[in-house]
Amino acid sequence: MSKKIIFLTCFFALTGTALLSASGISVGGSIDMNMGSNVDPSVSGSLNIEFNPLTIFSLGLRIAGESDFETKYIATPTAFARLYPFAGLFAEGSLGGKFSKVNNVSTRNLSAGASFGWRITSGGTYIEPKLNLEYVFGADEPFSWAMGVGAGYSF
Repeated sequence: MSKKIIFLTCFFALTGTALLSASGISVGGSIDMNMGSNVDPSVSGSLNIEFNPLTIFSLGLRIAGESDFETKYIATPTAFARLYPFAGLFAEGSLGGKFSKVNNVSTRNLSAGASFGWRITSGGTYIEPKLNLEYVFGADEPFSWAMGVGAGYSF
């Protein structure tokens, strides 16, 4: 019994060490042109941090801001998970809140989204063109989409 416990302890310690040594952190941002939930297009910018425990999978946090610079101001904090199936292509799912003030009316909603894109890396830096889709629960016009580009650095 004690040999099994020692073996399992060593196995999980070595496996965990290998995973942590292969992991990395990426920090970046993006700029997007949004369409959908409100008729007028608007510009969105985001800052994100991503933890890559495996080369094919990552988890992260993002804070995005969106505005048409006249009547629409939106903040969207989200958590996301990404899969990198091959060659830098990725699919992302996200869940978070959406805090908006449009035409002096404030709202808070839950939002879910999906993104698809391609991460192009050179050394530690990356650029990623992407397409974002979003659904805002309880909104009058719940669907929106955006196209944009992100950039950052992986440690």
